[in-house]
Amino acid sequence: MSDPGLVHLGLLYDGPEDLVDSAVAEVRRALEAGDDVRLIVDRRTMRAFRDALGDDAEGVTFPPPSSMLPPSAPGFLATVRGWARPDRRTTVLGRYPSTMSAPDCGFGEDALNLVLGDLPLTLICCCQRDLDPDLLAVARRTHPLLATTAGPADNADYRTPPTASPTPAALWGTVAARLEVDGTEDLAEVRRRVADVAGRAGLEGDAVRAAVLAVHEAAVLACRGSDPEPAGLTLEIRARPGSTLFSEVVGPRRAPVPDGDPLSHVRPFCSCAVLHDDAGRRAVRVLTTV
Repeated sequence: MSDPGLVHLGLLYDGPEDLVDSAVAEVRRALEAGDDVRLIVDRRTMRAFRDALGDDAEGVTFPPPSSMLPPSAPGFLATVRGWARPDRRTTVLGRYPSTMSAPDCGFGEDALNLVLGDLPLTLICCCQRDLDPDLLAVARRTHPLLATTAGPADNADYRTPPTASPTPAALWGTVAARLEVDGTEDLAEVRRRVADVAGRAGLEGDAVRAAVLAVHEAAVLACRGSDPEPAGLTLEIRARPGSTLFSEVVGPRRAPVPDGDPLSHVRPFCSCAVLHDDAGRRAVRVLTTV
């Protein structure tokens, strides 16, 4: 069986004991599968996990809560990507802080579902039921599965974030630039526009150059396999000032991508990258965080 990629679980709980009761089965499954297991919780909850796991707790790492960036933080997606390992799956459990912004949390969770779906990660995001109702609503909406005492269960409240354009402004930010390009013939204009928007979004120096190169490589990938005639591409750049730059290059899907990682030339220049092929259309999306 192939690795399922990202497994994104929500866990709604009433207190530390309820959190542990709901999560312990998934933690044991991860340990039995040989996962790198990290439970990022406070001391009281850590003691409860140790008691519930017994000797199995020796296989768990308990990083301090300060090591966990919440989904509302600008560097959240890069932190999550850093947990992924090439040789084994990683399971991470963390809790929502009560002070987190619900809109920013929703952005981080939706972005995670869209751009990190290929990573060998299991994430268990825990939200206490008495937190801000808007934060609880985000937890219900953004997790395909819920962790329960009986194991993972489908979440009827989950709403798949859209992968097609136009992407809602609430997810990636307002449209800062949109242009039509004639395949690789207009890449100089693509680079100029990306640099302009990146600077206005708060990127500087090497960060601007990385954003430019990421979109350049995405455009080349979008054209790959096209007919001898140039492939018409659409570039849309969205920006959340001081936080995120999101670029999407869309063109016709005329040939399958080669074996291996088709985004290998894109990833060095951005926090996250994802490719979607469907219905004759190829979309390459890159996300740069400040």
